Amino acid sequence: MSETNAGRRERKRAWQGAIQDGDDQFAMKRQVLLRTAARTFSQRGFHQTTLSDIADELHIAKPTLYHYFKSKDEILLEVQQVAIGQMLDAAIDSEATGREQIRAFFHRYVEMIVDDFGTCLIMTGVLPLLPKNRSLVRQGSKSIEMLLREMLLRGIADKSIEPCDPKIVAKFMFGALNWLPYWYRADGGLDVENLAERAIEFVMRGLTASEPGTTAQRRAT
Repeated sequence: MSETNAGRRERKRAWQGAIQDGDDQFAMKRQVLLRTAARTFSQRGFHQTTLSDIADELHIAKPTLYHYFKSKDEILLEVQQVAIGQMLDAAIDSEATGREQIRAFFHRYVEMIVDDFGTCLIMTGVLPLLPKNRSLVRQGSKSIEMLLREMLLRGIADKSIEPCDPKIVAKFMFGALNWLPYWYRADGGLDVENLAERAIEFVMRGLTASEPGTTAQRRAT
């Protein structure tokens, strides 16, 4: 989670260099604010981070933040919903086998959780949120889990994976992958693409059917 001075300068340029059209400028600066807050929450902890800290990271006055968000809790809620949306809005190949869908799903999942938004979702959790907002994030996370369970059931049905208990397997897989933000460093010599492939190889190993089906094989039958 360390950040270089170059990264800070890049974020400052992103804020100051937003395009000048009013609506687009507002949306872009709001996105820069969210990403900065997500990174700061993950690095310092939600309760230890103040709005002044976020404003300082952006080199702006604290009152400017209130033009975009009403509170720190609202910022955290939006950050976590962005992360969840990255998963739920991803396209799924309806013609793929369950195994192929699961591989694509986890590739996207790994990319999400090592991004600033996903890392904040995993490392901050829902407890810092106001009670009325916790249920929104929990429901979103549940929807992601249910999506994986459906893929597992599809894989069992088309024989591309071994029979298993989708609920238990889904929880095990998420438990394994959700540790990635705690140790992965983008500057550590392993890029996200390779990280995703290695993680997928690990979690998929226990699902391998003796003769995994492929989309092409299934279409030919």
